[in-house]
Amino acid sequence: MDETFTPVERRHLAWSVAERLRDIILKGKVKPGQRLPSERQLARLLNVTRTTLREALKMLETWHFVVIRQGDGVRVQDYLRSANIEILSDLLFREGTIDKEILQNILEARELFGKTVARLAAQRASEEEVERYAKLVQELIEAKDDARLLQEKEFECFDALCRASHNLVFVFVLNAIKSIYFRHMDYFAGLYKDKDRFVLGHTKLLQALRNKDCQGAEEAATHLLRCGIDTFAKEAT
Repeated sequence: MDETFTPVERRHLAWSVAERLRDIILKGKVKPGQRLPSERQLARLLNVTRTTLREALKMLETWHFVVIRQGDGVRVQDYLRSANIEILSDLLFREGTIDKEILQNILEARELFGKTVARLAAQRASEEEVERYAKLVQELIEAKDDARLLQEKEFECFDALCRASHNLVFVFVLNAIKSIYFRHMDYFAGLYKDKDRFVLGHTKLLQALRNKDCQGAEEAATHLLRCGIDTFAKEAT
């Protein structure tokens, strides 16, 4: 019995408490700059030990939702100023529903990001990088009838493009976007309904990379990335 209910259970509970407090902050029930109730009060309200609460608050601080200062308690931060891109997953899916405005924001940013990556890749990619992308495009074509595999291969294609752009920031941004998609792949599968458009888009991108055609690469990426936005627009009407 003792072996079953040790540190793992406490960590799970602390995580649940941190998520509960995070949701309260995201709903605006406690405003930036305001203090949370005292540690004693919070522990009582949430029916947890103060040790568990402290672990949860440390998580919130790591996620940039609060600042903990000795003598000043725990103050809520303005997450729009302090948080990073990884918070988008929490903003996108709350209480079992999706925030369509946040989804629209992500798709718009993805389009602008992808256009720039494609242009730089066409300008900077080595022959080896172009051939690696060509291999992934072929794998994408072969995977088009499997929705989940299609998503995975499409991200592999964009990963290759980001690396070919020779800009590490783009690689890291894609990693953050990918983590959001892969946590909710079943939902995002709906954005991949027009499979032929994805195949055509990456085929045209490959041709542009081989020709070092920056404008053609940007146009192909725009056509490709508008697919998600167009699908979203249809579903919203």
